[in-house]
Amino acid sequence: MGNSRWTSFRSAYMETDLWVAIDKKHYRKEAERFTIDRILCYRKILDKHIANHPEFRDSLTPVVAPGGTHSLITAMSEAAMQAGTGPMSAVAGAMAEYVCRDLLAEYEADEVIVENGGDIFMKLTAPVSVAVHAGDSPLSEKIALQIKPEQTPLSLCCSSGTVGHSLSFGMADACMTGCRSGAEADAFATALCNQVKNEGMVHEVAEQALGHPQIVSVVIIAGDKLALGGKIEVKIV
Repeated sequence: MGNSRWTSFRSAYMETDLWVAIDKKHYRKEAERFTIDRILCYRKILDKHIANHPEFRDSLTPVVAPGGTHSLITAMSEAAMQAGTGPMSAVAGAMAEYVCRDLLAEYEADEVIVENGGDIFMKLTAPVSVAVHAGDSPLSEKIALQIKPEQTPLSLCCSSGTVGHSLSFGMADACMTGCRSGAEADAFATALCNQVKNEGMVHEVAEQALGHPQIVSVVIIAGDKLALGGKIEVKIV
C-alpha cells in the first residue's frame, strides 16, 4: 500500500476506520480533513435514521427504507434485500463507496482507494493486486485478485466467521465478493459467509454466488479449501 503511486492516510471516527489512498498528483493535505468531515456527515445521517428506526440497526433480515431517505440508507436497504441480510451488513462497504466517490469528485483525482475494515471501494487507472486475508488458513494472503482499471469503480468486501468482531453465522475464514456497489458487495459477502457451515460447502456457496448478476467475483476460503469464480483474474502469490 505504501508505494510511490499513492499518498495514503488513515481517518477514523468511532467504528468507522478508513485507510485512504489518493494518486500523488491529486493528493492535497486538506483531503484528510475532508475525509473526516464526510465520515461525520454520513455517520450523522445513519445515526439519525437509526434513532427513528432502530430496527434498521438491529434486524438480521431486510428492512425497507421509507421514501425520502438519504441515498446511503436506501443503498444499504436495497443491498440487504438482494442478499437477504440485515441493513447493517452493508454499512462498511457503503461508507467506503460514498467517501471514495466524494474524494474523486472533490479533488478530481485519477485514483482513489478507500478501505474500511476489510471492505474496499476503488477507482483505478492502472492494475492493482488485492490479497485475501483469511486468518489462520494456510491459504491466507496466498490468493490475490488482479484488478484492471476498466473493471473499476469496484468494491471488494470480505466477511469472515473466524477473523474480526463482526457477527457471522458461518465458519469461512474469508468470503470476498466483488460488485460495482459497495453496499451490495458487503451484504453479499456477509450472506455468503453465513452459508458456509463446513469446509465442504465452499464450492456450493460460490456457485450460488455467481448466480447473482451483481457479483462479478467471489473467493471463499475455509481451512485448506478454496472456491472462486467470476470475471476478475485470480493468481496464487
